[in-house]
Amino acid sequence: MEINRFKYKNKKYLTHSRVHYLWAINELNEKNGYARATDVASLLCVSRSAVSIALSHLKSLNLVVEELPEHFLKLTILGKKQLTNIDKNFTILSRFFRNVLNLDEETATKQACLIEHLLLDEVAKKINQYLETPPLPQKNIDSKPQKTGKKNPYV
Repeated sequence: MEINRFKYKNKKYLTHSRVHYLWAINELNEKNGYARATDVASLLCVSRSAVSIALSHLKSLNLVVEELPEHFLKLTILGKKQLTNIDKNFTILSRFFRNVLNLDEETATKQACLIEHLLLDEVAKKINQYLETPPLPQKNIDSKPQKTGKKNPYV
């Protein structure tokens, strides 16, 4: 049996670890007013060379720009939008995992974090619609039908 899996046509997609770089840059800018590669490395506990590789990828996706001569890192409008969408996906997924699948808070959070960047907009929208739709009343199939005095027209 052959299983067809989605394959990226190009390698310009956002990975789980790259999302953490976006969050780090955003957090540092909010906290300090600037973000440098060394600050990102320190915050994420990774090497400066790892940050350099990640930044080249994020720059190629037009999510981050580096302002010279200070070498300050900023999220682009697209980078901010991407981060906002990922945050929304995280919220939707963690709610779904907790409220529908009845997962505990820690498991729901971990799983949402792992896949938040992969969720398509249309899927996120459908899950959110599902979560916002009130549940249908459950019929008790074990109870006997109530006698109303009216005849069933289908009998």
